[in-house]
Amino acid sequence: MNTREKFLYDLQGFLLVKDFLTAEEVKALNDAFDANWDKRIDDPNSHAAGKLVGDHPRGHFSGMLAWEKPWHQPFRNLLAHPKLIPYLNTMFGRGWKMDHSPFMLTSTAGAEGLRLHGSTSHLFDGSQYYTYANGQMRCGMIVCQFQLGDVNTGDGGLCVIPGSHKANFACPEEILIYEQNQEIVYNIPCKAGDMVIFNEATIHGTLPWTAKHERRSLLYRYSPKYLHFAGGSYTTSQPEWVSELTEAQQAVLEPPYIYNRPLVEDDGIAVVRPRRER
Repeated sequence: MNTREKFLYDLQGFLLVKDFLTAEEVKALNDAFDANWDKRIDDPNSHAAGKLVGDHPRGHFSGMLAWEKPWHQPFRNLLAHPKLIPYLNTMFGRGWKMDHSPFMLTSTAGAEGLRLHGSTSHLFDGSQYYTYANGQMRCGMIVCQFQLGDVNTGDGGLCVIPGSHKANFACPEEILIYEQNQEIVYNIPCKAGDMVIFNEATIHGTLPWTAKHERRSLLYRYSPKYLHFAGGSYTTSQPEWVSELTEAQQAVLEPPYIYNRPLVEDDGIAVVRPRRER
């Protein structure tokens, strides 16, 4: 991360990285979803309230890492993407892992939003937090949202309250359901290929989708090497197909632990460092 990016992330609790994915990468991911559209379900995480209520649920895809060839490959390529590694090494320090299984959210016009949420600094949560000391930032779980379609101003989709990762007071319910102080809630405009990386402590949610074109947002979540936010996938063991991955990709799917853990260097090489060098 450069100095400008560090400043923006520390200030806002999120960072927009433009043109993170190439046009070819975006096409490969969209082609994979198009070929597996029968796997779409209604989003089980439905918590719309207040002005976030819509006409129908969002769409949801999961399990992409285990899809049949060739459709799984674009998603596996993102696990330890060369452009992503320096961001994660800066935010977590040496050692991080995947949290949750990747999933994609889709929306068509009228789709509901999602109640805003985030731990902030109101009460310390050891799995979702933001701290800064001795020239280094450290995070609990973070979310990388890759946009596979354009998100124009006012379209809806991902929204955040900038700076809320440092908030010292609980956010009032009327703000969380988008009924008051809407001016502080930022709907981040993006182009296909952009990535938004945000801290889980930052108050965030989803605004109802208003655009005629479809929303396609692909989410990858990462946590420090020593913890896991959500139960289930990659908590205690790796999947059977892990042998098909690169060493760096395998390291990302390791369960949470510290000693003798493979760490991913900025150049994408996975190495095991002596304890004194961690």
